[in-house]
Amino acid sequence: MAMVSQFLSQLTLAHGGEPESKYPTVFPVPDFDPARDAARLDTAIKTKGVDEQTIIDILTRRSYDQRREIAFEYERYAKKDLASALKGALSGSLETLMLGLMKSTTEYDAAELKASIKGLGTDEESLIEIVCSRNNEEMVQIKRVYRDMFKKDLEKDVAGDTSGNFAKLLLALVQTRRDEPSNVVDYEKIDEDARALYEAGVKRKGTDVATWIAIMSQRSVPHLQKVFERYKSYSPYDMKESISKEVKGDLEKSFLTLVECFENKQLYFANRLNDAMKSKGAKEKVVTRIIVSRCEVDLMKIRKEFKRNHKRSLYQIITEHTKGDYQKALLSLCGGDD
Repeated sequence: MAMVSQFLSQLTLAHGGEPESKYPTVFPVPDFDPARDAARLDTAIKTKGVDEQTIIDILTRRSYDQRREIAFEYERYAKKDLASALKGALSGSLETLMLGLMKSTTEYDAAELKASIKGLGTDEESLIEIVCSRNNEEMVQIKRVYRDMFKKDLEKDVAGDTSGNFAKLLLALVQTRRDEPSNVVDYEKIDEDARALYEAGVKRKGTDVATWIAIMSQRSVPHLQKVFERYKSYSPYDMKESISKEVKGDLEKSFLTLVECFENKQLYFANRLNDAMKSKGAKEKVVTRIIVSRCEVDLMKIRKEFKRNHKRSLYQIITEHTKGDYQKALLSLCGGDD
């Protein structure tokens, strides 16, 4: 029975309503003692020069639920908030990563979205990555948590910070109107959508972006996978090539992210990680966000896609392109070499 409940706890809802298995690299630790962990953290934080290794060992090898219990015990024990204590003891990329681990996956996504749209200039890249890669269920939870955390409406914030067709696409995705997958394959609808995408883009002068947005934000993922396949019988270009020919800038990036996530979401994240690691001065922000937000969701699968497509393991690339305690924390969350 314990095995069955453990398996059921690993299931989440996918794009719509069918269960999507989880492939985490971070698991709840057995023989868990939050009071002991809290006391060890307190000692590590108070040690002259800070004992980063102990902090990494504890927080990267516990599930979020366990970290929450540790934080509760820590506050009782040390009479202060664990996140504030970590903020005072750590700095740089390690601090950002550890503070990320103190949030649930949904809270973390909400906080990253807020960070990408507040202040001067919008971080479109982060906005696109999160909004275009999260499924209906995840986005519904993100919107609820965003409102709880910031007392603001995510839709309004996105609308106030973006413009044009880019804003229209993001809002259509945030509104979570995507169909739930059906057991019935509607070949007529597949053909109709494939033809509509072609006629709204490659076939005509200019692009009917509204049609593209409607189809890509409302149809179920299995349906769209078949639509993109069927699309090739109408267009001389596949969907991604068509997008690059028809639209530019953030709108192009958003549509491409959507198509890549519909086709293979874990490969999308593997490619993002590879690009971020190899960019000049590894884009630590992107690396941290993907590792932290996916380590209890599907990082094991991302690792497999990484090895398959980049001929090196994610573990090796992290070792080569990062350093110090930040590297140790990433490797621990990565959960092993392939």
